[in-house]
Amino acid sequence: MLKTYSLTKDTLLVSSESNIKNSSVVYVYGDEREYIESFEHKYNIKIGSILTFDDRVAYDTMIDRNDEKSLLVSLLFPEIREGGHLDNLTASVVFLVFKNKLIIFTKQKLKFIPELLSNMVLRDVNNFMVEVLLKIMQKNFHMMLNELRGIKGKIDDLDSKISTSGPIKPTFGDLLTLQKYMIALSTTYGANHKALDFIKKNFTTINDIDFTTKKIIDEIYDTSDTMDRIILGYSQYLDDLEDMINNMISYQLNMIMKTLTEISIILTIPAIIFGFWGINVDVPFEKSSYGFFAVLIISVILSLICWFWMRRKKYF
Repeated sequence: MLKTYSLTKDTLLVSSESNIKNSSVVYVYGDEREYIESFEHKYNIKIGSILTFDDRVAYDTMIDRNDEKSLLVSLLFPEIREGGHLDNLTASVVFLVFKNKLIIFTKQKLKFIPELLSNMVLRDVNNFMVEVLLKIMQKNFHMMLNELRGIKGKIDDLDSKISTSGPIKPTFGDLLTLQKYMIALSTTYGANHKALDFIKKNFTTINDIDFTTKKIIDEIYDTSDTMDRIILGYSQYLDDLEDMINNMISYQLNMIMKTLTEISIILTIPAIIFGFWGINVDVPFEKSSYGFFAVLIISVILSLICWFWMRRKKYF
């Protein structure tokens, strides 16, 4: 599907989809093969292939038949979903930046893009396509940062579960999910940082670029650095948490084995006594009507003596 926006004074307004050529910004999503293939043929770029990227970005400078310079930039957008697989936790966003037009491609509709574009007020109308791209990228980075902050709450919940219930099966599922989220976000962050370097290199060479636009670039870099520190910290904490769970499991296993060993040692004494009284020779209490109870009491007493002695020696 296509959504088109026209620049009226300093504001982007939704325009008719039939007015694509005169639109300032075009958002393309879903199955628009004919429209995508026209750009692929004209500029010899594989937009369809780039849209399938989930772990890397693409960026390049394009020169059309009139020697006009255009830019191709793609970003990764995190789509954190419960139970999601690693291959669908990110979505690729492709931008074609022309002199007076910006075209945006996504495989699936991303709700934040049309919401952000509708009635967007611009400061630098002469370079509106630069400002629009940077604002989308700024929004992207802020959403990634919010995802990280949401993961902090999930890490705290996981920590509480481990403290109260120990390393039970759901704990492993929660830990695996958080690790998948961190992989998706760290991959998205690293790839987008390269795209941001490319954008800064090309856009800051424009002499009349608005100061506010430069400020947006600096703010995106600050957000990127913050995300870098948070990702490194959370990843390290999750690794330490995994080691702690493994240590708890080992400790529980050792305690189980210790308990089983205690039981086997204590039960060995009655087994020896019962075996001794079962041999085919004359033994004490053989003809007594209370012989069974006497042997049983002797077994219990000797077992208790063994248990207290091993406790005193701190074997148990």
